[in-house]
Amino acid sequence: MTHRYGDERIVEYLQQEREWKYPKNVPYHPRSDAHGGAQCRYFLDDLLYESDLLREAAESGDVVFQEDYEVGEGGLSWNTDLVMGPPEGEVQLPLGGERRIAQSDPDELWLALDAKSIMTEHQKARRNRVRDINSFADIMHHHHERAIAGGVLLINLAERFDSPTRDPDDITDHPNVERIVDEILDMFRAIDRSGGDVSNNLDGAACVVVRHTNLLDDDHQTKLVTDPPAPQPGDEVHYQTFVGIMRDLLESRFLEQS
Repeated sequence: MTHRYGDERIVEYLQQEREWKYPKNVPYHPRSDAHGGAQCRYFLDDLLYESDLLREAAESGDVVFQEDYEVGEGGLSWNTDLVMGPPEGEVQLPLGGERRIAQSDPDELWLALDAKSIMTEHQKARRNRVRDINSFADIMHHHHERAIAGGVLLINLAERFDSPTRDPDDITDHPNVERIVDEILDMFRAIDRSGGDVSNNLDGAACVVVRHTNLLDDDHQTKLVTDPPAPQPGDEVHYQTFVGIMRDLLESRFLEQS
């Protein structure tokens, strides 16, 4: 079976949500962690697909993953969407399914991923998302100096969106949305990176651009945007390029030494 990467799979997730949930009046909510959780699990599948070393370690019970993992305490804490590392004790692989890695608390953090989105009100949200990802990297490296910190940002290119945080029927229009998305991508490219070194900087970030509306009268399918302004292959914020960066760091820093 041909592997489908997380940027393609999140589109299917959003489309199913549009078809199944909205007729039942359960709208997308920007404060929900459901989309970020799905994106992180897809990323985990991509890493397992791309890295023989990770797959072998996972199937041997030497690497586990956990979701919604609290790193630190008090003001220097972060509820992290996905973490990976060696287990605290013996683990058993799940009996069924294709994801051959145990879900358990890690004894040490090797990799941490945070997933965010900008589905509407881009002008207000974009600076918040940059602050989020920088704070995430700072806190992660404060507690786990050698951990690899990465982020995935889902960005909506649709021109109209019905935000559940606004008054009913207050539809948000996004004029010049292509220009604004292009500016968001530049902001994420400009975030200081570690360059593969152990540092307090972010190790990598991906920006996944989709065209998704939650308006039932807008007749189009949710689509992955692959033409500009979406990142192109080789761009450091292109999703599959980002997966490769995370894979190489994980293997060289941890798996080749274990």
